[in-house]
Amino acid sequence: MSRHTARERAFQFLYQLEIRPDDYLAQREYLFLSDPIKDEEDLSYFDRLVTGVRDNREAIDEIISRYLRGWTMERQLLIDLSILRLSVFELLFDDDVPAEIAISEAVIFANEYGTDESRSFINAVLGSIEKHEKKRVNDADKEYE
Repeated sequence: MSRHTARERAFQFLYQLEIRPDDYLAQREYLFLSDPIKDEEDLSYFDRLVTGVRDNREAIDEIISRYLRGWTMERQLLIDLSILRLSVFELLFDDDVPAEIAISEAVIFANEYGTDESRSFINAVLGSIEKHEKKRVNDADKEYE
């Protein structure tokens, strides 16, 4: 596996939790029964992303909402929000991933999983966030390290 795949699985799991927010541990276990992450580093990265997004979701959503330009969070597709949340976590709450990688990966996921408009929408929102927001790594828990 790779970081790309661990990131993709994290995004998919975050989306799944949007649809079915109950019983996190059972869903995580089921996810890995069908397609386990065997590499410990990748599994750790997956958990860091999912936990980071969940723990910082309120702040992440506030940031995203400032850059939606005439749209509300409630009107966003859950798939797009899941991609945005993961990418904003990497952009602002994690100092391990370069901004170009976080945005590039988000655009790839939007192209593969989103609508025809998702790619340009996500790229624009993340570009604005990267340009105007400051890293918040010091604000985030260091347990992700």
